[in-house]
Amino acid sequence: MASHGLCDDPATLTRIREAEVHRLMGLMIPQPENEEVFRTLTCFAHLVLLAEDLLFDGSPSAGGFGAIIEQAGRVMRVMESPGYRVSGADDPYTLALVDVMNRLRKASSPGRVGRLTHEMRRCFAGAVRGISALHGPDPLTEDQYLSIRLDDVAGHLTIVLIEMCGSEPLPEDTWQSPAVLACLESAGMVGALDNDLFSYRKESVHDLNLINVLQATRGLSVQQAVDETMKVRDRVMRLFLALREELLVGAPAPLRYLLEQLGQALRGHVEWGLTAPRHTGASAENGAAENGAAVGPVGSLSGCWADQPSSDDPDPLPCPSVSWWWDQTGQASGRALAQQQ
Repeated sequence: MASHGLCDDPATLTRIREAEVHRLMGLMIPQPENEEVFRTLTCFAHLVLLAEDLLFDGSPSAGGFGAIIEQAGRVMRVMESPGYRVSGADDPYTLALVDVMNRLRKASSPGRVGRLTHEMRRCFAGAVRGISALHGPDPLTEDQYLSIRLDDVAGHLTIVLIEMCGSEPLPEDTWQSPAVLACLESAGMVGALDNDLFSYRKESVHDLNLINVLQATRGLSVQQAVDETMKVRDRVMRLFLALREELLVGAPAPLRYLLEQLGQALRGHVEWGLTAPRHTGASAENGAAENGAAVGPVGSLSGCWADQPSSDDPDPLPCPSVSWWWDQTGQASGRALAQQQ
């Protein structure tokens, strides 16, 4: 990114440093089977967060929604064009993105790169929908929020990043298995709700957040809404663990790799969210100096983990967008998927 001038702007360089994406990727994917893909995807993840900050920060840009959609469309065209020819009119972000995509196409398969591009488009679509909802006349329902948030927070995209670091691609039929899809989406939702919780202090007034939605729909106080968000999060986490346990039984290698890394990813995402300057508000330099290392104040997290979930309710959430996930328990196993292959 620095070689293309993306770090020349002090504000952009600060965003990159405070995001600590390199640490996030290391925490989420501690066992990459393809190191070259992992390193390239770390650069890609930096660009994703920059796009989120620069395009989808909750406020329409100077050009309004039309400008946001146009810029997102240009990013997508770069991603989906294998032979994109850069010109003097291209900005540093575009140059860096072209470089990253060229590297990925050399290191990974066309199918995997195509899925990454598809999920980036889904992420942009969710972000646009989220901004529209924030500035719309009617408050969001909880179901509407959950359906937006899974895409807006890049839940599907993150899962693809993890899968691409495995040595074997996950077959298309496995991706489309209802039980696998429910398991993967529930993991993405846990990450989305974790993000709602650890980013609330910084972005509470301006952000699309379940805490704000619950205050509006149920008339809850901030603390009540925080507690209820945690309960929703833990109910979805229990479901993810149940589905993952079923799918791991006899799972083929690509599915096993993805499911095992997802457990690491959820834990690592929380640690990053509670310590990265992007969310804590502390400067990256000060955080490193105060804690003696660049990895952040991990020791201070000892009081952040609960011994048991905040809710033991096994019933589906009353939201059609996600309630079908619970129907998939007991419906499939990794062994059955392996036999189908």
